[in-house]
Amino acid sequence: MAGMTALQVRGAQAAGSSANIALNYSLAASEVLAGWHSDVLYLGPYGLVLDIPISPEASSRGSDRRSFENLVEKYAGPNVPVSIVLDALLKSGAVQDLGNGIVRCVARTYIAERLSPENIQEFAEAVHNVVGTMAVNLKRTVRGTGLLQRTVFADYGLTEEDLAKFNGFIRKTGEKFIDEVDTWFSKHSNKERQGPIKTGIGLYHYVENDEDHEDYLKLIHGDGTK
Repeated sequence: MAGMTALQVRGAQAAGSSANIALNYSLAASEVLAGWHSDVLYLGPYGLVLDIPISPEASSRGSDRRSFENLVEKYAGPNVPVSIVLDALLKSGAVQDLGNGIVRCVARTYIAERLSPENIQEFAEAVHNVVGTMAVNLKRTVRGTGLLQRTVFADYGLTEEDLAKFNGFIRKTGEKFIDEVDTWFSKHSNKERQGPIKTGIGLYHYVENDEDHEDYLKLIHGDGTK
């Protein structure tokens, strides 16, 4: 499932793979948001995303090609139920229902509900990707090769007040960086320009738990209890 494309999502849906349906909808929701933010048909002045009707019939112009249904079909696939993708986006807060059959996109990234199958899958994939990157870098023999892996931390710790400030700082700067990467991918990875290599970048903020850290040090030094 890791790194599945929209085409693979369609294939699983068409094949009726019930075990992966919920996870595929999470990927479909992400594809739809990406398309909404990159497709010129759905962008207004200054690149702002437009409010759109759920279906072409709900549009005041009747046969308007700009609709949520068409967006799902174009970026997630014709076999993906529009209602389920819309429900997932509404529950996550990425999309708002304005009434009268009109929806508004208010977030660029889809974050699944807490403890949902999608969220559990996201956790597993994040761990898999981080460990995979570290495994590649452990095997490198030439400096400057391998994959990007960087960590920065507060040498002398932070107060609770400064931690809150730091959280706000990285959310703002990190979101900007992710948006820039997403825009780059939109130009170099699309239906007209595809490749076999599945790649991406992930950001995470950690806060150490002293007790867990002490147990970890004891474990790696062979002092853990049996």
